[in-house]
Amino acid sequence: MPMSAQIPFTDELCFRALMDNTADSIYFKDRECRLQRLSRKMALSLGFTTQTEIYGKTDIDLYGEEFGKRTLLDDLKVMETEEPIIGLIESRRLKDGQINWTMASKLPIYDNNGIVIGLMGITREINDLKENEMNLQYLATHDSLTDLPNRYLMNDRLGQILTQSKRSKLIFSVFYIDLKDFKKVNDSFGHKVGDLLLQEVAKRLKDCVRPTDTVARLGGDEFVIIFAGMTRAEDVIVVAHKVDDCFDKSFLIEEHRVKVKASIGISLFPDHGEDQETLLKAADYAMYLSKQRAKNFVICPPDKYTLDKGEQPE
Repeated sequence: MPMSAQIPFTDELCFRALMDNTADSIYFKDRECRLQRLSRKMALSLGFTTQTEIYGKTDIDLYGEEFGKRTLLDDLKVMETEEPIIGLIESRRLKDGQINWTMASKLPIYDNNGIVIGLMGITREINDLKENEMNLQYLATHDSLTDLPNRYLMNDRLGQILTQSKRSKLIFSVFYIDLKDFKKVNDSFGHKVGDLLLQEVAKRLKDCVRPTDTVARLGGDEFVIIFAGMTRAEDVIVVAHKVDDCFDKSFLIEEHRVKVKASIGISLFPDHGEDQETLLKAADYAMYLSKQRAKNFVICPPDKYTLDKGEQPE
């Protein structure tokens, strides 16, 4: 093709092609943070048929006070400091209640004299990436069988409760729970029934605690419950009976009627320790004592978990 016949790729032609076809929201704002140009994708996502309908509007006009004020502060910072913002993660609640996640970059725009006259922004929706990230985070912090918090998340919450309790001078308790004769269930009915039983136990335990309490599965047939915000040590007896009552009724697993009880060991903050490891060990030891003494639950003795009376954990 002769050079004279080539399409003239002017700046205006390239700019228009970009603004009409890009999959990202691209926009230009003046020093008052009013939109002066924007991509067709952005106009359509906001419910407008043409870009010109939005010229002169601010983010507060388009998105409301809460989100609009946040972006206004970012815009002003970019124009006043002349420092770009790259890869800013933002979230906005839509009218249907869904959360829209985006990643934005904002850069100052200069005139021929080097004076900042506005900014350019590029925003990309990252809802799929955010969903994958949250799914991975959930899998890393929850037990795959029961959907309860796993050991990692339990330790994190226990650490938070410790900090809060030390500050507020409140007490809390740790319950270490082990199912009695769970191996017999697996041997008699198979591991599928055993897994379904663990799921049903998890549901019952969650139903008997408050939303502020934590029920976690450590693995196998071992569970931990953290009861926060107690004002009296005596309250733990009431709670212990409530947890024990969860196992009064048998479990209907497929066509099998399964009856299990639990060995429950209990430690109290600050009586049995002031750190996570000590409190968990004390509750674990008390659980061992409940097995040994054929008790449904045992509170860790005053000597904590010192094993000087011939009682050794398994």
